[in-house]
Amino acid sequence: MTLSGRYRLQRLIATGGMGQVWEAVDSRLGRRVAVKVLKAEFSTDSEFVERFRAEARTVAMLNHPGIASVYDYGETDIDGEGRTAYLVMELVNGEPLNSVIKRTGRLSLRHALDMLEQTGRALQVAHTAGLVHRDVKPGNILITPTGQVKLTDFGIAKAVDAAPVTQTGMVMGTAQYIAPEQALGHDATAASDVYALGVVGYESVSGKRPFTGDGALTVAMKHIKETPPPLPADLPPNVRELIEITLVKNPGMRYKSGGPFADAVAAVRSGRRPPRPNQAPTLGRAAPAAVPSAAQARAAAELTGRTPVTATRARPTAAHRPAPPARRTFSSGQRALLWAAGVLGALAIVIAILIVLNAQDRKDQQQSPPPTVTDTVTQTTPYQTPAALPDLAFHLIEPEAADTQIVPKAPEQILR
Repeated sequence: MTLSGRYRLQRLIATGGMGQVWEAVDSRLGRRVAVKVLKAEFSTDSEFVERFRAEARTVAMLNHPGIASVYDYGETDIDGEGRTAYLVMELVNGEPLNSVIKRTGRLSLRHALDMLEQTGRALQVAHTAGLVHRDVKPGNILITPTGQVKLTDFGIAKAVDAAPVTQTGMVMGTAQYIAPEQALGHDATAASDVYALGVVGYESVSGKRPFTGDGALTVAMKHIKETPPPLPADLPPNVRELIEITLVKNPGMRYKSGGPFADAVAAVRSGRRPPRPNQAPTLGRAAPAAVPSAAQARAAAELTGRTPVTATRARPTAAHRPAPPARRTFSSGQRALLWAAGVLGALAIVIAILIVLNAQDRKDQQQSPPPTVTDTVTQTTPYQTPAALPDLAFHLIEPEAADTQIVPKAPEQILR
């Protein structure tokens, strides 16, 4: 099968929620490429076709060694069955991370942290461009033989300032890696990608996902409500702390984008604790300088060959000791006035509290009956844990189906 008289499909590499990825040959340029073909059942759906076009435009904006490049986009007729869209990409000689985890059980700590830092750097390029991936998962992270990470499949990525392609309230993503706010139907942000990458990190260092269940909705509900099980005790504390920070429910308490997350991973790789999100010195207050201990001073002296200098606090002599400040005293009349002022202030506070409580009682009596569960969830903030999922349309992908490697078949059999 040849698309548009140019791209000759040769081998099916994988299938995903929206399309199939083929190894192909560009007959015009004579190079091997990867071609992602929109699934036949979606080819007549204008929404999915537009999403496919958006993926081409999205990834074409990005230029980074950690992101698979896009070469071309097209739409063509196949055997008179209608038009099919396709995306031509860089053919990456790599193995999906989900396949690596399945083969090894869990990654070594060195490889896991290296993968997380590289993926965070690649995500930052998208985040800087105003793009949110929305489907970060092991199946979309390729590892080359040299250890280079390639982030792929921006199929449901969204420009932050773009008009939505999906209808309002539709949830897109893979349930096992979806951020709580994303599962609740709120707009995905760069912090949502960071959460998903945190789930990838949890799975990479432990060999298992933090949440599992019978179906996509069950797993999504766990992301909203439950705390992940503790990571293995044999992991260093700073690694566990990094993952815990990344998997908090409140997106405002996570790393804001891929770059700060990658910086935190780099700190952990160097043996330090991960910095807290948004950690910065308070304006107007200088951080106290660290004074080395005697042991640290001796160790530094051995390295530099200099005699250590021990910091001592100068004690003022009796002749130079400053006189204590004069003690301020109050007359009995002044003390009475101060006591009366304190009593009046306390009474004013009590009266104000009573007024507020009475007003609230009247307001509660005038309100309509309590909202239904659906109403409550609709008003929930992204980091609260409602009792049930909102009434939303879900397009959640089971990773087993999305990431499965498929035995190659003839192109004619697949594309029909």
